[in-house]
Amino acid sequence: MFAYGFDEAGFHAQRESVALAGVGRIKFIPFYDSTSLDAADGVIIPQGIFEELEAEPSALGPETYVRVDKTSLLERERQIFNLLRADKWVCFLVGEIVDEVSEGIHLESIHDTDLCKRILNAFTVGRRRRYELYTDAPPRRARAIESEFDSYVSTYGAPMTVFELPHLQPYEKHVIVEFGDQPVGVEIGTQLFFLPFRSLEKSPSAASSIAESVARAILTYRQNRAVKLPSWVDEFRFKNEEKLYLEINSLLEKVNQLECQLLSWKEYKVILTASGDQLVNTIVAILESVFDFNLDVDKLHQRILIKKESQRPVSMIEIVETKGSVEKQFIDRLQAHRESIALPDRLPAVLCINDEMSIQDITKRAEAGVPNDCVRYAKERNVLIVRTVDFLMLTRQLEADPHRGKKLMHLLLAGGGWLKADLQTYRILDA
Repeated sequence: MFAYGFDEAGFHAQRESVALAGVGRIKFIPFYDSTSLDAADGVIIPQGIFEELEAEPSALGPETYVRVDKTSLLERERQIFNLLRADKWVCFLVGEIVDEVSEGIHLESIHDTDLCKRILNAFTVGRRRRYELYTDAPPRRARAIESEFDSYVSTYGAPMTVFELPHLQPYEKHVIVEFGDQPVGVEIGTQLFFLPFRSLEKSPSAASSIAESVARAILTYRQNRAVKLPSWVDEFRFKNEEKLYLEINSLLEKVNQLECQLLSWKEYKVILTASGDQLVNTIVAILESVFDFNLDVDKLHQRILIKKESQRPVSMIEIVETKGSVEKQFIDRLQAHRESIALPDRLPAVLCINDEMSIQDITKRAEAGVPNDCVRYAKERNVLIVRTVDFLMLTRQLEADPHRGKKLMHLLLAGGGWLKADLQTYRILDA
């Protein structure tokens, strides 16, 4: 089981998995970790970790800025539905859900800026803030309707959100925690759980205790109630069910195609960490797939010839990797190799170098730059220095340009120096 994003919710959770007697192992997955959530048997997620709200005063009233990493949000949402399709479970620990923020004199809807909100939306579960009346009477407490959640609710069940369950949706749903007569904890299909949550303690032991309490309650609840549908029963299909299956399969086919494209773009970024054949293969893949170059590849010598339609070489690319900076010796070696295959000095050459590999930060890697004396030395010898970090940023700028191949070819044949790029601009420096 995974406890995901507790660090983003302010907890100091340990990275190692925790063995819990009678429960199993729970691993705390940091918010920015690339581990796929659908690899778990169950996942516990604090609500609100995908959105950052910041209010600032203005002449017309407070304005709220909402920051959301939509790419990560949508990817995690897909993983959640993968879990549900595999008959696994997901639990959101719900505090106060904010669906509207002030934007001067009016309110702006932010009903889909967190993973918990999006899953609630998908199942058309409404919600509203729980308002508490302050009287002389003793304060009310949340009450677990299902006994499996007694221990959790008594410790962590401080409700801030009231749920509104739809009546006509064709899935099984139950209220499992109440505050008075208000539903503040619900489950859907014994797979999807929304529990009221508050904890002032953020220590590793508190995080482990919360995860254990949730997991123990849900596992017991599912064991007592979940009924697995036998295959002989599932052979019977409603007409709407068949229609939905066909529609889902069509969408999954489209998703698979997009996944293949996404995988290619992810692999291109390997040029910042790769060496040897892998570095050569990745650079070749970008030049051929993105820029439609005609190449003759010599992997043994990490060398590429760029050819025109006539098959005549117009440039030579030598690929190098180093933990340090660009040095003159790399240019000298390229010069010797150009002569060894009988290419004239007037033929532009490119030193494509994965430099500063010891720096594990893209911004710092880009800022490292190329020494001025190396830039001048390269210019004198008709060699263009192209660092992999510059090549990556240039590719990002040109990827949607229909003339990207011609533009890159023009740069590579323009003469020596350093092809410097960032996220907005690119240019060739000669000193």
